[in-house]
Amino acid sequence: MLLLLALYACWGSAIPAMKLMVESVPPLGGAALIFLLAGIVLLGAARGRPRPTDVRPLWFLALAGVLLLVGGQGLATAALTAVTASLGAILAAAIPLWVVLLGGLIGTRVSVASLVRLAAGFGGIVIVVLTAPGSAIGGAPWAVAAFCVAPILWAAGSLLTANVTQPVDRVVASAVQLLAGGSVLLLVALSFGEFDPTGWSDVSWTSAGAAVFLIVFDSLVGFMLYTRLLESTPAPLVSTYAYITPLVGAAIGATMLDESLWAGAFVGGALVLGAVALELRRR
Repeated sequence: MLLLLALYACWGSAIPAMKLMVESVPPLGGAALIFLLAGIVLLGAARGRPRPTDVRPLWFLALAGVLLLVGGQGLATAALTAVTASLGAILAAAIPLWVVLLGGLIGTRVSVASLVRLAAGFGGIVIVVLTAPGSAIGGAPWAVAAFCVAPILWAAGSLLTANVTQPVDRVVASAVQLLAGGSVLLLVALSFGEFDPTGWSDVSWTSAGAAVFLIVFDSLVGFMLYTRLLESTPAPLVSTYAYITPLVGAAIGATMLDESLWAGAFVGGALVLGAVALELRRR
């Protein structure tokens, strides 16, 4: 139970930490360095672990890493330059719903009950977005749109990872995904000029500390906790992180970052998290 609570804390605090990082760190460049550093550490940890004889699963994992870390987390990190961490945490909670919907589009049977839960969950997202005050959106509708698209790409990467035909060691798989996603994100950041030295001249200690926190607790400790729990704890119990961590993220945003929550966030967030909880419980 303590390991599960630790996972909630590590991954629930990720979005608030990302918000603190992008206050003075270029978002795409910062995220790229975090993923690459974490990937290098895991690559070292993967020495001596079993490697697949066929390289095709590694290519699929690399593509999944790009979807997860460039389209998913990279896009969310850029959006956090404008929206609050609390709003981002609630919108990110829709990832499991998108996994179900995209799975249905590629042939996985979706029950009527699941369709009802999907409708309720996405209805909650609509409520959150339409009722969000200007202080949550920061006058940047593009960032809200980005945070709505990011879960779709993260869900696509998750599905691709789950459908890799040949089993791959979890440490090896994560190292491949982090290095692939980090490398592509590095190229994107370079194309946007995010590694201009002037953009890194005023990095605050708070932002630097948040970046270190993300490397250690989000990418490394969180990963190790997750894999350890999957090996020793029933999967349905481990999957509860999907609807607990958004609550942790929103709570940290409201308390430690002094972000205000609004009535629509409570109503819409309850619908989203309720739909996710029921869907995961069904599995």
